Amino acid sequence: MKFEDDEGKVVVPKTKSLIKDSSEIYRDLIAKFRASGLPLEVDFRTLVEWVKLGDQYTHQIHTYPAKLIPHIANFFVKASTLFKNEKAVLDPFCGSGTVALEASLAGCTPYVSDSNPLALLITKVKTTNYDVQELSEELQAITYRCKRYRSAPEIAIVNSNLWYSAERKKALEIILRAVMEVKGNEIRDFFRVCFSVTAKRFSNADPAISVPVRLKTRERFSDATNNKIISKLKWLEESSPLQEFVRISLANIERVASANRFNSDRASASIISRDARRLACDSLGTKNFQVPLIVTSPPYGSAQKYIRSSSISLNWLGLIEPDKLTVLEDQSIGREHAPKFRRVMPQGELPDSYEDVVGKIKAKNELRGFITRQYLLEMKDALAEMARVTSENGHIVIVTGNNQVCNETLRNDEFIVTILTSLGLNLELSLIDHIKSRGLMTKRNRTASVISRESVLVFSK
Repeated sequence: MKFEDDEGKVVVPKTKSLIKDSSEIYRDLIAKFRASGLPLEVDFRTLVEWVKLGDQYTHQIHTYPAKLIPHIANFFVKASTLFKNEKAVLDPFCGSGTVALEASLAGCTPYVSDSNPLALLITKVKTTNYDVQELSEELQAITYRCKRYRSAPEIAIVNSNLWYSAERKKALEIILRAVMEVKGNEIRDFFRVCFSVTAKRFSNADPAISVPVRLKTRERFSDATNNKIISKLKWLEESSPLQEFVRISLANIERVASANRFNSDRASASIISRDARRLACDSLGTKNFQVPLIVTSPPYGSAQKYIRSSSISLNWLGLIEPDKLTVLEDQSIGREHAPKFRRVMPQGELPDSYEDVVGKIKAKNELRGFITRQYLLEMKDALAEMARVTSENGHIVIVTGNNQVCNETLRNDEFIVTILTSLGLNLELSLIDHIKSRGLMTKRNRTASVISRESVLVFSK
């Protein structure tokens, strides 16, 4: 069976992963690391050859910036040596749920946290074992309602006039009205995600840039690039939002069916928190929550504009009002903005070498110095919380990269090692993987640098 990915390309679903346990490879890497004492360079796409790049299961139901490749998550959740009794995995910075999905498919219970409500919604939908027949029937009902409706409540979108014509926005509002009338919360959420993809695709935002930037031809672009832009703008004018919504929904239903065929008993992700610095897990009725394995890729300091890149979807889905986007950004670790009235240098202790780096950055750019110090202090708190909720003899896997701020190198890998070892954890394995088109290959701001490789650090408690 063939279906389309979220960019409209036809792909063929992949078959089951053949490997059942990556423990032997994991132990071999540890032995090599102990022998050399130096980080090992690996290519996870080659190392984890049983996972193929492309459209697998529900990984591609919705776009999201700087996704973790599934190979890394798959490798660790399939290492039985990392689990003693309970097979549970936590990702405190879950993003769009790559770790959660791989954990779920591997028969683990996935727990997640993220400050972005869109990330939590996508993760929940991505890991839910839906009845595909029920989804198909509900899609028919939604389509029927859309064809009957002539009006719908107006939705407030940040800078709406930049992204939508009045006619196109009205057509999308009618689809959303029909989606929001779905009675079951879980099924409604599935179609909300499908609608979000549709709304993003029908905006005037450049699909090649994660943050909303108006799509238009430019003199500095090549003829080929400008012709693609002209073609996309023509498609926007001529295409039907409802037909596209149906196409996206059908593709996502088939993705769910593919995941169901792989593991029909998989567990959906449980949201335990919206703040990686506070993983008390009140939602599960206990503050003594612990897991044997954490796998996560924390945000870099001002590296990705996660809230801005999600702003259109956040507004459409009613997850945050346009004038509250900055409030949501203030709750995020790794944010890029700091309004002057809140710009008081954060207090707290950092390792001496990082105090020096922050001082040098501050001398060149006070705003970047503030943002960098705030990021490091908040990451320190998040790392301490991860250590607290890791079971005895458990493991923490962190994927991180180093970057430059104002020409000063920020060694995020060494910072993580320093903090976690000071908390009593042991660095069991250090790997380096080169980034290949993962959304971090461009500068995030004029004081930043390109991030071209990442460290994969494994700690034991």
